[in-house]
Amino acid sequence: MKTKVLAAVAVIAGTLTLGAPLFAHHGDAAYDTSKVVELKNAVVTSYDWMNPHSLIHVDYKNDKGVVQHWTVEIGSVPSMTLLGWSRTTMKPGDVVTLDIWATKNGTTVGRINKLVLADGTVLKDRDTSAPSRYGAEQK
Repeated sequence: MKTKVLAAVAVIAGTLTLGAPLFAHHGDAAYDTSKVVELKNAVVTSYDWMNPHSLIHVDYKNDKGVVQHWTVEIGSVPSMTLLGWSRTTMKPGDVVTLDIWATKNGTTVGRINKLVLADGTVLKDRDTSAPSRYGAEQK
C-alpha cells in the first residue's frame, strides 16, 4: 500500500513538474496589455511562418526618425490559418501597420493585436467575437 501511494505521488509530482513550462510559456507577463502601440508604415524585413509562434520582423521609423528593428509575435500556424493568415500574407518590403502590445522592459519586441496590410485588409491574432483576456484592444 505504501509503495502505491509513493508511486502515485511521484507520478503526480512528475506530471506537475513537466507541465509547468507549458503554463509559463503561454503567459503574457512580458507584455504591457494595458495599451496598444501602433507601428505605422513599418517595412517587413522577414515573416517567419512557423510553430509554435510565427514572427513578423519589421523596420519602423519612430517619431524621432530613428529606425527601430521590431520582432512581433503572432499565433501558431494552425490558429492563424483559421483566422485568414497564410505563408504568403506578407513578404519583405511590404509596408504594414501593426497594433501591438509592447514588452514592459522597453525592448523592441511585441505581441500582435492587429495587422493592417497596404490594401486595407485587417487581420487579427484571435477571434474578436470571443471575450478578450487582454486589457486594451483596437477595434
